[in-house]
Amino acid sequence: MTILMSVFIALFAFVCIGLIFFVLLQVPKQAGLSASMASSGELFGGRGVEGGLVRISSILGGFFMLLALLIGILSR
Repeated sequence: MTILMSVFIALFAFVCIGLIFFVLLQVPKQAGLSASMASSGELFGGRGVEGGLVRISSILGGFFMLLALLIGILSR
C-alpha cells in the first residue's frame, strides 16, 4: 500500500466521522412534504445554525464521494 493510499484512507476515516457527527447534530424536520411545499422559501435557504450544519454536511458528503472514488481508482 502506498503512502498516498494511506493518506486517502486516513482522510476518508476523518470525513466519515465528521459526516456522522454533523448529520446527527441536525434538527429533524417532522412537518412532512406538505409543509415544505407551503414554505418553499425555507427549503432553499437555511438560516442560522441549521443552515450551517446543512452546508457542512453537504461539503463533507462531497469529500466523502470524492475520496471514495479516489480510493477505488487507486486500489486497482
